[in-house]
Amino acid sequence: MKSVLSCFVLFILFSCGSAPKLVNKKPIDVDWIVGKWKQKDIEVYEKWVKISEMEYSGLSYDMNAGYATIKEKMRIFSKDNKTWYFEATIKENNNFPILFTWMPDPVIALKFVNEQHDFPQIIQYKKEAFDVMTATISDKNGDKKMIFDYSRYATQ
Repeated sequence: MKSVLSCFVLFILFSCGSAPKLVNKKPIDVDWIVGKWKQKDIEVYEKWVKISEMEYSGLSYDMNAGYATIKEKMRIFSKDNKTWYFEATIKENNNFPILFTWMPDPVIALKFVNEQHDFPQIIQYKKEAFDVMTATISDKNGDKKMIFDYSRYATQ
């Protein structure tokens, strides 16, 4: 009886095949950044919205004067779902967009690089917890670095 039961169990195991694997359709996880973020200790905010599966739009603004002053317009997007970009538009660059290319990193969720740009050359967004993130801009050597701590102010 044991051998019949053993054969039956082996038959079931081998005939079932392997379980289907879950596949992330995007090589990058951007959805977590959607919402409104407040920089620690000052009235500076970033608001991110999801435009589509291939595009996210961000706006950085300062409320220290009691009204909104736009600091930067941002976009995270892809045209082919393989190569992702971070685009920053600031008045200091005559409102011309600066493009950074996504670099996969096991620790930093969103890391973008443009070594030809003077500063910054690297832009990083790291999800610390559901309601905390750190944004870092730096040169490629890490000699010049600015770190911004944010808390989730509101979801979209």
